[in-house]
Amino acid sequence: MKRINNILSIAFAGALGLGITACTDGNDWETDGSFNRLFGIDGKNISVEAEETQATVSFSTIQGAEYYVIEFSTDTLYDEVEMGGPKALVVGTDGSIKKSPVTVQGLAGDTKYYMRMKAMATNKPDSKWVYYREGKTFRTKAEQIFNEIPAEDRSEDRIRLSWMPNADVTSITVRQDEELLDSIILTDTDKAAGEYTVTNLAPSSTYVFTIFNGEAKRGQLTASTTAAMPAADFKYMLEEGVDVITTTLLQEIARMAQEAAGSTASYSATIGIPANTTIDIHGVSDTDGSATSIKIPDGMSVTFFGLAGGDAPVINLSKSIGLDGSHAFVRFENVKVTNGGCDYLINQSAGCTVGTLEFKDFMMTDMPRSLVRLQGDTPKTIENLVIDNSIIHNEGDGYALMYFNNAAYTVRNIAIKNSTLSTMKHNVIQCPNATVEKIDIADCTFYDIIGSGRYFIDAQGSSVTTNVTNTIFAKTNNEKAKGIRTDGTTNFSNSYMTSDFVLAGNKFTTDMTFEGTADDLFTDPANGDFTLKAFISAGDPRWYAAE
Repeated sequence: MKRINNILSIAFAGALGLGITACTDGNDWETDGSFNRLFGIDGKNISVEAEETQATVSFSTIQGAEYYVIEFSTDTLYDEVEMGGPKALVVGTDGSIKKSPVTVQGLAGDTKYYMRMKAMATNKPDSKWVYYREGKTFRTKAEQIFNEIPAEDRSEDRIRLSWMPNADVTSITVRQDEELLDSIILTDTDKAAGEYTVTNLAPSSTYVFTIFNGEAKRGQLTASTTAAMPAADFKYMLEEGVDVITTTLLQEIARMAQEAAGSTASYSATIGIPANTTIDIHGVSDTDGSATSIKIPDGMSVTFFGLAGGDAPVINLSKSIGLDGSHAFVRFENVKVTNGGCDYLINQSAGCTVGTLEFKDFMMTDMPRSLVRLQGDTPKTIENLVIDNSIIHNEGDGYALMYFNNAAYTVRNIAIKNSTLSTMKHNVIQCPNATVEKIDIADCTFYDIIGSGRYFIDAQGSSVTTNVTNTIFAKTNNEKAKGIRTDGTTNFSNSYMTSDFVLAGNKFTTDMTFEGTADDLFTDPANGDFTLKAFISAGDPRWYAAE
């Protein structure tokens, strides 16, 4: 028994000796150091708040980690992809990211990114990659480096674009109705200046301009060219410093238009009035030099046209304009008319024949009496009277906005469209006994109209067909306001009345009703803001609520 114990003791000692030797000389097998690496970041706790060119990354820190590395890429990221590919941005390798959150600069706007991150330490293997949302992407917000386009940078065939000089940009695309029209490679000069003028555009057209740095979109604008000067036999631009179109000047323009047309019986001219100016249109008395009414020369068709490049020019009329004789058209386009003492824009006594009298892209404020008045017993004919895309405000209570009340007058067709008429303190249209065949009103906003005992349309004794489409009637000016007086018919389609549009007589009812007042429907009607608070597709389109 004693011998057996000695053997066991020797065996144990030998084994112990072998164990000591193994600790000193090393193992005969390799150890796996990965079991000693840092834990990975909890992917569920990674969040990203993206802006235009930066993203704020929040995450849960790891015990033992000294810093973190984050990689962004527009290409897919997975474990087999080496860090720092050609479309990647790697941050934190310098040990700078030590805590959460961190804001990373240098991303591209409106761009989809993959993201991964890992924890790092000096004496431990780095953690495994952890992927944002298990490999899903986030998108940066669209960047906007374009400046707003002022009026002076738009014309009928070109638009000047601008941005911060020396920004990282490479190209601009031009699209219309999603069709790519042009792709412009920017030169070093363009980049340094931070501007480029796109030319060869069409008048009155809308384009989408996008600026890129490589494939990254850095800004986008939608802009429209201005209207071209209307076609005519002769185009004349007022020279700088001219503030009155006199009879003498108008006759000289007429003479040049006659030469261009080769006719003295029928000829046309467009008179371009510079933006940001105020002018008058009147004759001059031979006796005392005072202002007198001016008459459009017989046979002359004319457009008084506000040129692009700033605010629409103002015509501050001291005297009314006469339409004596024959004219294919007389137009006021892209101008603002104010009362300089005239009281009426057109106050016609003598006989006349006019094909079209048109007010387009037009504004008139504070006129005490009428936009158009015919007076006297001499026959007068206007085939078409048109108000288009215009704003008329605060027309006085002395006369109707449109006033022709004699059987000797013909105003065959009246069209009011895409316009806003507010604070009308008399009749809007007064045409009893006159020949008026049709009144078409479409896409208009009426607010605070019709004075005491007055009418929206007074066509007594006339059989007028009135068609009203996509129009809003909001608030009457007076509790004794009246509606439409005519022997003809009135038709409504998709047109609304507010609860405070109340008529005391000759009532009409639209086919649609808004259950609320003008204040409920519009943003600030008392101060001229008729932007719709309700999503209805009616009224002047300029006031539609943004979608």
